[in-house]
Amino acid sequence: MPHKLIIKPEAEVELVEALAWYDEQLNGLGSRLFQEFNNTFDEIASNPENFQKKYRNIRIRYTYKFNYGIHYIIEKDTVYVLAILHTSRKPKK
Repeated sequence: MPHKLIIKPEAEVELVEALAWYDEQLNGLGSRLFQEFNNTFDEIASNPENFQKKYRNIRIRYTYKFNYGIHYIIEKDTVYVLAILHTSRKPKK
């Protein structure tokens, strides 16, 4: 049974900004990124422990076509997405 997946507000802002940026670059590209994120979220929810631990208990699942890492933790039967970061850009402070 899949885990419940909750996207923290900070990660949601990063997601919305990424979708908007890609849509500005090419019409429809934001939709393709959104689909990839949805597929990745489904993978994480189905098998959250399959992906690499990077920092203490924070795991990262990288997207296939776009350069993003989804940073998350597992608590009981819930997955919390903490950040959605582009792998080639410096994070905002």
